[in-house]
Amino acid sequence: MEQEPTPIIELLTLILFLGSMTFLLGAIFQGYVLYKNRKSLPTSIAVIILTRILTIISSYFIWAFWSLQIDIMFLILYLPAVLPELIFSPLILKLFGNEIIKKKKASAQHRL
Repeated sequence: MEQEPTPIIELLTLILFLGSMTFLLGAIFQGYVLYKNRKSLPTSIAVIILTRILTIISSYFIWAFWSLQIDIMFLILYLPAVLPELIFSPLILKLFGNEIIKKKKASAQHRL
């Protein structure tokens, strides 16, 4: 019996379903950092959407070459999407001029 190819739309739908919690957690993290850096709403939406698109594409390729003997889900996290989230979220935030970790400035009294 011959196996029929799976359409790309069905694969993307499955990736969106499996990775929904991972993508949501990444978007919440980015939204928080963008809010703290006082970025405008259109810029924030553009950053979040761009990161999700790159993460979905990357997780597709990671899943296509997944050869590990473990499941692709860990609790609510979709493992092929975790690595792209960890790479693309801080990278794109930095490219758009955001500080992820703000350093506290020393006051004049502490310098003396």
